[in-house]
Amino acid sequence: MLLSAQGLRASCAEQADVAKPGVVEYITGKPKRSDSLGTTSYEPSEKERPFFKRLAKGELATGGLAGDYDIAKKDKTYVGWFGVVREIKEDNEKDQTVLLVEHKYFDGLTDIHILAVSFNGSGDFQAVVPGVGHKVRPLALVKVYGVVTGPTGESLPQVKAEFVRHWDWGTFTFLMASGTQRGSEKWRKLNRVNLDDIYEPYPSDGYYEKRLGKR
Repeated sequence: MLLSAQGLRASCAEQADVAKPGVVEYITGKPKRSDSLGTTSYEPSEKERPFFKRLAKGELATGGLAGDYDIAKKDKTYVGWFGVVREIKEDNEKDQTVLLVEHKYFDGLTDIHILAVSFNGSGDFQAVVPGVGHKVRPLALVKVYGVVTGPTGESLPQVKAEFVRHWDWGTFTFLMASGTQRGSEKWRKLNRVNLDDIYEPYPSDGYYEKRLGKR
């Protein structure tokens, strides 16, 4: 049976609203309180592992206590960058979602019970994620895998995302403010906490609001 022009447009619109399966992995389980805290190496998930294995040795740790790391010098590099989602724009015509992400340094080590990254970072970057309709939350933490293009001129580094891991509030924390801060002052002005007190092992919604702003 042939579809009418109107029916065909409606069908295409419905398809465009469907997120590409497998591109984003959502972490929602919050850690249970315990008297023991410890440190461990970052462990990729089963879905994440193929992308993690493609990282060069110099891209396993991306700044902070691991040394200087500048996202503006990573053109054509395959990376796995952590960052906080600051803006989300869906483009139905191109069937893609563009995230503005505030990069956060990561030295390869994290808390055993919860993901912990640095509060400092190397600046903003864009992540171009195939498809629309993803359930990416503003001010969530993401790890974006893909090849960097740019920056050229005044543009931001852009990652053509092949895989994104997504931590919602309650599933990640900021360990300290390590590494040279190159991030936007616009975002840093939203922080209302002394940098020496940036860490909390079991963060509440208020923890993020005081450090990142409100959703």
